[in-house]
Amino acid sequence: MNESSSVLPIDRDLLDKLGRWRADQSIVSAGELVEAAVVAAKESEAAHAARFLLDPRSTATAPLKRLAALTLKRAGYENEVPSGLEILASDEKRVWRERTRMYPNNPLGWVELSLFDVIAGRHQSALRSMQIALQLAPNDRHVLRSASRLFLHLGDPDRAYDILLRSAATKSDPWLIAAELSIAELAGQKPRYFEQGRRLVEQGQFYPRQITELSGAIATLELEAGRRKKSRDFFRTSLTDPSGNAVAQAEWASPEFNVELVSPQTFSTASEVDEATAFHLLREKKFGEVPAACERWSQGEPYSIRPFEVGSSTAAMIGDHEKALKLAQQGLLVRPNAKLLLNNQAFSLAHLGRLKEAEQSLRGIGQEDERLWLVSQANRGLISMRSGQHQAGMTYYREAIEGFKKLEKPQMIAIARLYLAREAARAGLPEAGELLTSAREALEKLKMTAHQHILEEAEKALSQSNEVPTDLEASI
Repeated sequence: MNESSSVLPIDRDLLDKLGRWRADQSIVSAGELVEAAVVAAKESEAAHAARFLLDPRSTATAPLKRLAALTLKRAGYENEVPSGLEILASDEKRVWRERTRMYPNNPLGWVELSLFDVIAGRHQSALRSMQIALQLAPNDRHVLRSASRLFLHLGDPDRAYDILLRSAATKSDPWLIAAELSIAELAGQKPRYFEQGRRLVEQGQFYPRQITELSGAIATLELEAGRRKKSRDFFRTSLTDPSGNAVAQAEWASPEFNVELVSPQTFSTASEVDEATAFHLLREKKFGEVPAACERWSQGEPYSIRPFEVGSSTAAMIGDHEKALKLAQQGLLVRPNAKLLLNNQAFSLAHLGRLKEAEQSLRGIGQEDERLWLVSQANRGLISMRSGQHQAGMTYYREAIEGFKKLEKPQMIAIARLYLAREAARAGLPEAGELLTSAREALEKLKMTAHQHILEEAEKALSQSNEVPTDLEASI
């Protein structure tokens, strides 16, 4: 293997900065190294330089010291950050704002500013910062991948795909080809670099870490095309030295092969595996552990609302409505019109007795996505039942059930029937017993054990509504 031809520009840049630092340990070389390490997500490589900058005798500027503190924090050495320089999540934006003022031609600072504006829901500011980064470094891998994720988040997959195609760097960079393959379908395009990506993997000119995501993306496309053996081979390649995204892809595919593609050792040794862990816990039916995994996942992928969708849905499913509401609201800061999160927010608010807020949450859900619209109708049923409007609530639930039948969604039908039965039992309606029997049979047929606690709530409510009061017994 020819190392000089296989190492990509961003890796070579980090190696160059390491070499300069080792040859001349100065504030300038240390500052360049910590910045390059943050770009490459290899903060541990710059820990020594960060400590040098934070030495009490150092004459480094305050912004540079804060960048060094951020490097140590991300490298896992937060306990070494001097008092007064602790970097909280809310402080990181200030670090990068100062960097862009001091070094306005540094694309990294603009990318990071964009990231923090996305988290805060300031989408236009995020877009402006990312556009500056693209102008400064139109072929930089970190900038391109960050920009494509931002455009996807803003609902513009065509633009996310276009910037990858227009870059001269994409056709020879396995990380960028992996992004192109993943985004093509969302943009309604046929992947342009599939064969090129396959050749890069099969030629063996790259380190396993450099082709982990590309191998995973190819494996996914091979699986979707029905080429299972090829898919499995590429998944195995992707897991040799995997990134978190590659582990998540393999975990997603494991049920398709009826085997565990991801070994327990990979979960313990690979970095950024919180997404994969969340889905692994779901498959293992360890639902109570999923929300915490999703919170960790969200810290690594702040552009994505998926951690909040999965986390809030799972927390709501097991009845932890405070946690579900918190996760849904955090996700809505990132994308205020996310329909699934609006539904989750309404569902949990209704269970917490905040019925007017729950009703308001549903106002942003239209009929563009029929499945999510039907979920909102079921949530309107819940709100109506809890408001004492029992007939209206029954009507909403039955509309949802009939809609799910047309969409051929048996699990959604069963869940809607279950919640209808519980609410009818809580309200003491005469049809509650029949509804509960039907819901129980559906759950048993589909083996939906996660909702057993709702069934138990319904049975308890029904038994209480059927009990004869003690004083009435005495009068009979």
